[in-house]
Amino acid sequence: MKKLLPFIFVLLCVLSGCAEPESGDEILAFVRSKLPRDPLTLTGSLKVRTKSGYTKSNLPVSMELNWGAENPTANYRIDNESLTITWSGDVPGYVFSNPENTPTSDILDSGISWADLSFSVLWWPNSKLITEDQKINRDAYVVDVPVPDSENIMRLWIEKNMGMLLEAQTLDPKDQLLRRMKIKSIKKMDGMWVAKDLEIKDYVSESKTTLQVSDLKWGETEDATPSAETP
Repeated sequence: MKKLLPFIFVLLCVLSGCAEPESGDEILAFVRSKLPRDPLTLTGSLKVRTKSGYTKSNLPVSMELNWGAENPTANYRIDNESLTITWSGDVPGYVFSNPENTPTSDILDSGISWADLSFSVLWWPNSKLITEDQKINRDAYVVDVPVPDSENIMRLWIEKNMGMLLEAQTLDPKDQLLRRMKIKSIKKMDGMWVAKDLEIKDYVSESKTTLQVSDLKWGETEDATPSAETP
């Protein structure tokens, strides 16, 4: 059933109907519970610009999402590399076309990681609600999530009433900003609001990467690799 939902991985708009969350883990669980049950496919492009504004690369993107399946799956492809996630309960397992990749690996030197693309942060443990704030004039929870196998954290701003991710920042142990991801524009596609343009800025290389979603289709997705291994 087509309805108002947050964009993939927290960028799908959600209408809150439950009690106000009290912890970071509860907030992330709430967003996960509102992911669409019907299979859908999103297509678009990933554009990488250098500090000077030169377009370094323009890569095709497809995302086949089937969170409502008996064994929920999500398949992400950028150019010739892919990631398939299969869930057992709420535990995600990852299979990469390049076995050297991990969820936090940079995709084809694009400035965006597989964790950014798939919003793996929603399933990372030990998150903490640190405060409440305003972002683009909306009341928001601010949640810190430790990055697995790293001393860095991801700081999320999640809109309180709709459960929409407004911004995500990656911070080092000294609280220095390494990367920022934010919504640039939202559009209604086939009955669902999606973040049409998502911008990721790398503060180390000073490059900017824009994920642009051009099409959304509901229906059966191709069967994804069933034998994911939990990292």
